[in-house]
Amino acid sequence: MEIKNSLLSNVDPYRAKVDKEAADAAAGRASNGTQTPVPAQGDRVSLSDSARLQAAAHAQIANAPEARQEMVDAIKQRVDSGQYTVDARKVAEKLVQEEALLAGTLNVTV
Repeated sequence: MEIKNSLLSNVDPYRAKVDKEAADAAAGRASNGTQTPVPAQGDRVSLSDSARLQAAAHAQIANAPEARQEMVDAIKQRVDSGQYTVDARKVAEKLVQEEALLAGTLNVTV
């Protein structure tokens, strides 16, 4: 469904510019009105360094083993037997410390 309303046409000037540039590109014109040749090549993609780094990290995570099963089994056994305890104060301190490090308000070496 498309709603056309002349009162809303100037609400998103960026969208209007993008639409105009797309129409001009489809017609083979540059934004300055001159005729530009349409490249015969296929589509091209250029990734930023950040995107490349993220893709590499994602690939490493995908290839990494899910968990050290022997450690998981040992912890499960301790939980089931009631021997596994958590020090809530240590957990809270680490959470606050991590948040402060992420926010850049604390310089702590761990």
